[in-house]
Amino acid sequence: MLIFTNRVISSGATAESFGRAFTPGSKQLGVATIASSGSGWKLSAQNADVSDDVASKMLEKLFQGTKPVLLYVHGYNNSPAACFRRIHKLQELYPGAVVIGFSWPAEGFQSDGLPLPALISATTSTADEEDLSKIKPDNRTKGFIQNKIRQFHQAQTNGKDSVEAFARLLRLIAAVRLKTNNQPFSLAIHSLGTHLFQYSLQAEGATESAGAAYNVAFLAPCVRAAAHKEWVTLFRPKGRTYIAYNRGDTVLFGASIADGNQVKLGAEPGTDRVKSNGVRYISFSDAKLNGGGHGYFVSGVKGKSLELFSRIFTSQSDFEVNESPKVVYPIGCDVNGTTCYMAVPQDQIPQA
Repeated sequence: MLIFTNRVISSGATAESFGRAFTPGSKQLGVATIASSGSGWKLSAQNADVSDDVASKMLEKLFQGTKPVLLYVHGYNNSPAACFRRIHKLQELYPGAVVIGFSWPAEGFQSDGLPLPALISATTSTADEEDLSKIKPDNRTKGFIQNKIRQFHQAQTNGKDSVEAFARLLRLIAAVRLKTNNQPFSLAIHSLGTHLFQYSLQAEGATESAGAAYNVAFLAPCVRAAAHKEWVTLFRPKGRTYIAYNRGDTVLFGASIADGNQVKLGAEPGTDRVKSNGVRYISFSDAKLNGGGHGYFVSGVKGKSLELFSRIFTSQSDFEVNESPKVVYPIGCDVNGTTCYMAVPQDQIPQA
């Protein structure tokens, strides 16, 4: 697995070689090849400050291969080891693509890698994206929950401070795609990774680079639902932009409370949706999901869900013009195809 990062990389061969520290606002990228080793991970070919030329050559080998490329960007509180596990799992689930990743400092530490000062009580972070689900309306002022909220807000800041490195990676991938003119690529961006992506659109060449992708899939996006049309329409991929949401997502419920009851796009996009052939909303609301319904593309995925994501992640359309939407969407789509349904939402009966 090829993993790029804006974290500081040391010379070790384990996951801990990807550190917590990073340089805010820097374009510097590190890279390593990751392989599963027993219960851990073995790193090789580490480069803490990779040049455009070297990075491009590494990417060219993939784009000249026999499979499309998928860039995965993780969400909140993913340690490097958690990122490696997720990408390894995605590679197993979706063998039709070559999965690469971007690891960014999402655990809520300061840019020097140290914990936030004066935490109310000892941190209980488990480097688990499900951690936010512990935040409830009746405990949001408790000490240990205040820790989680502060760490979440720091992760949001770290995402904004990582945009230059991520935008550089997008530019490199788009350029290699154009140069090789062989395999397409798509983006799979999970949860708070969407926050990073949204702010990256302000960086040089980012919108054009995102437009070079075939599909851009926002999976349980942890960003504000209101006014999302303003940035979702800044780029236009070759295939389509997909926005997957689930009203019952407990992780995004916790994030909403942490952000002053701000409704998240991955929980409820609202009625003011992008109405374009280039954007599709996917409702997982009231579907039979794994606990919390936040990782439905990787945990317990099977049947039509597996077929749906297999197509999106391998740079294909969700369904072809000569196919019924129900080949991947059990309930079909609304009349204009803006929203498709994995289950019948309890508060809405979609049209055939």
